[in-house]
Amino acid sequence: MKTLVLRIVGVLMFFAVTVGSMPSSVIALPPVQGEVISLTTGIPGTMVIRDDKGQLHILNLTQQTQLGARFKVGDKVLAFFSPYGVSAVQLQGGNR
Repeated sequence: MKTLVLRIVGVLMFFAVTVGSMPSSVIALPPVQGEVISLTTGIPGTMVIRDDKGQLHILNLTQQTQLGARFKVGDKVLAFFSPYGVSAVQLQGGNR
């Protein structure tokens, strides 16, 4: 009985340490929708968007992230995130 209790406690401690050591970036983030405020060209590039709450989001873009799109200041975009950063940025309808 004592051995069983020690095994259960050991497994629970292992689980707690494993979950506690995961980086917060592993948790899925919702996509961010907003307007492009600033844009630097080149690979890698940087895009700053302002969401509907007025918060600014700085996105580090790669050639794969941009998916061939040509962004400009004033565009409405939707940015998707993965545990490794920005996974995709899409243009939204109603752009200037």
